[in-house]
Amino acid sequence: MGKKAEAKKERILDAAKTVFGKLGYSKATLDDIAHAIGLKKPTLYYYYKSKEVLFIEAFSQEWKDSLYRIRKIAEQEPDPLKQLLLYIQSSLRYYQEIVTQHTISIKVLIETRSLFQKLFAESRAKETNYYAAVIKDGIEKGVFIPCEAERVGYSIMVVKDLIQFDEFERAYYQQLPTINFAKIEQDVLFTVGLILNGISSKQQA
Repeated sequence: MGKKAEAKKERILDAAKTVFGKLGYSKATLDDIAHAIGLKKPTLYYYYKSKEVLFIEAFSQEWKDSLYRIRKIAEQEPDPLKQLLLYIQSSLRYYQEIVTQHTISIKVLIETRSLFQKLFAESRAKETNYYAAVIKDGIEKGVFIPCEAERVGYSIMVVKDLIQFDEFERAYYQQLPTINFAKIEQDVLFTVGLILNGISSKQQA
């Protein structure tokens, strides 16, 4: 892609951030974004095939940077078990912030789940690796018993994702006005706690 095309993509991404920030994800349209920088919608489609992809790309680096900061803060906690729970709690609250700030509707969260998972595949893989690394550290420190750290880390990531989505569906089908993020956090931390207690060396003593 040439310099002109790259420059146009940057203009589109900047406009997208402004429009999404002003209208929210659910109300913003590609027409709104194209209009903001004087482009025709077909031109916008040439660079971005859907609003979902444009939304992800517009904020992906910001999200990656934020999750990196959350991880660095969690890593200051010397206890591996507490470190994992702190990271999970902080990442859940950051996700809530994104959904609330951009007024992403419950319906959209359900409809775009598979796309978001695909686009965040790299981040999800890093998350699983992070969990596994902390568990391995815990094994070395005698906090956890020897186990398949990668499988446990993957299980934690899946549990977190499924509990979130289950609450999204419950809110949608019961036509609730908002998502109960406090319940998601409680349920995730409770379930992850059960997993970590299962590999805790204290439980085996």
